[in-house]
Amino acid sequence: MKFFKEKIMPSLVLCLICSLVCLLLVGAYELTYVDNTGVMTDELKAGCKEVFGSDDFEILKDANGNVVEFEGVTAAIVNKETKQCLFEIYENGYSKDGIHVLVGMDENGAVAGVTFITCGETPGLGTKVNDKDYLSKFIGANDEAAVNSVDKVTGASYSSKGIKAAITTAVNTYSENREAIFGE
Repeated sequence: MKFFKEKIMPSLVLCLICSLVCLLLVGAYELTYVDNTGVMTDELKAGCKEVFGSDDFEILKDANGNVVEFEGVTAAIVNKETKQCLFEIYENGYSKDGIHVLVGMDENGAVAGVTFITCGETPGLGTKVNDKDYLSKFIGANDEAAVNSVDKVTGASYSSKGIKAAITTAVNTYSENREAIFGE
């Protein structure tokens, strides 16, 4: 028994502590990882398909192959032939970066659709901004006033402000950078 207490038990405790630390590190990595490599993930392809019915899009890159960055936008995803664009945006709602969305813009600069990649908002309240009926109210918005005219979700003020901020970022980025996005 003395051998077990002095030799085996400390090793077991150390292994347990190391295992827990590893699990915490993996969890932190999964929660904070942002893909800015320019690779279309399955989630991005699914979002493109949901908004535009096609996944024939690519992440916008410059002549050197680097991902083109716009303020507040993680990635611009484009189909240059159809002049359609999606913006991947992380925005604060009630949770920091709790809103991770793709906002699709049509060739006229109006919102064509909004789809969530992830929603880290409060279940039951903040997650109401992920409702398809609510998101459809933003379709056709082409300026900040149109976005802000959509009512907030009752009980989800911070989440509503966050989704509106994300959509406003997309609308403004599109209108200010259309030529750069499509190489016109």
